Amino acid sequence: MEPIARAELLRRRAFSHGLSTQALPGGPAAAASRLFALQGQDLPGVLWSVGVRTGATQDEVRAAFNDATLVRTWPFRGTLHVMAAEDVYWVLALTAERTVRSAARRRAELDLDQRTLERARDTAREALAGRRALSRKSLLSRFESAGISTAGQRGYHLLWHLSVTGTTVLGPFDGAEQQFALLDEWVDRRRSLDGDAALAELARRYLAGRYPATEADLAWWAKLPVTAIRRGLEACGPELEEVEYDGAAHLQPGQQRDGADSARIETAVLLPGFDEYLLGYTDRSAALAAEHAPLTVPGSNGVFKPTLVLRGRVAGIWSRKTTRTSTVVTVRPFSPLSTRSWNAVERAAAGYGRFLGTPVVLGKS
Repeated sequence: MEPIARAELLRRRAFSHGLSTQALPGGPAAAASRLFALQGQDLPGVLWSVGVRTGATQDEVRAAFNDATLVRTWPFRGTLHVMAAEDVYWVLALTAERTVRSAARRRAELDLDQRTLERARDTAREALAGRRALSRKSLLSRFESAGISTAGQRGYHLLWHLSVTGTTVLGPFDGAEQQFALLDEWVDRRRSLDGDAALAELARRYLAGRYPATEADLAWWAKLPVTAIRRGLEACGPELEEVEYDGAAHLQPGQQRDGADSARIETAVLLPGFDEYLLGYTDRSAALAAEHAPLTVPGSNGVFKPTLVLRGRVAGIWSRKTTRTSTVVTVRPFSPLSTRSWNAVERAAAGYGRFLGTPVVLGKS
């Protein structure tokens, strides 16, 4: 088993994430192909996650949702993700039953019995039939008109349940807001996988966008039993190989890493909060020093701040404030940066401006 140091681990991860000096060719679809699923509860953030990897603008990323290339739904850990539309069916077939079962107590607390859930499903199907799309507010209003209370967290859970169980999906945009559509009408391209073939594809696709990573990383990310994860890894056979980092076995594709050996890590990258570069692993210590974790995830509350990544390691946080004419990006490094590093940060901020389609003013704090 090849031993690798932290610098090499991060170099390989940066390449697999599409964060090397070469953008992923193929536009927004390429990010979904490489990353498989990108955590997406922060909509502006995940659009940038796609843009930073591909060089696509914000409008181009939204267009990929409007033509049903990409969708947003709840395929893993009960959490919103962006993924290729054609992958939704087989992934939900693999994960939905377990996800729904895990929410049984919450449904009881919200007094959402099966009859109510099916009434909501019928209402959504009627409201969205004919490839119509509705905003969250409008769809919840339809539930209320049908006599289904959406008070408190009931509305969110109804929308969540209908998407997890394959009725609805977040697809087209109306301005900056993403709308719900019927999955079986909106997405006409679908892959069909089940059993060990589905588990193998899950392992293959996860590792393609996050290697090197451990078996535990994959099990946490997919929230599937370790026994199922091992079946998927075994089904990949010789496609995968192991390397050793920090005394632990890490998995990566074998000979299917075109360009990986010569790839150079991008000096500076401004990543949104919840980006897969950190969220894709249960152990994030290679990229995030322990003393910086409380600054990145204050109070360990699960809310990740946007990060400045320098040469593969999290070196600060950043925020933005948008006006009518520009966007001010304020960077707060954890320690003083050299002139060379600041120049790299300025280039990264300019790339963010190209994505937004507005000038970016870089501030330091």
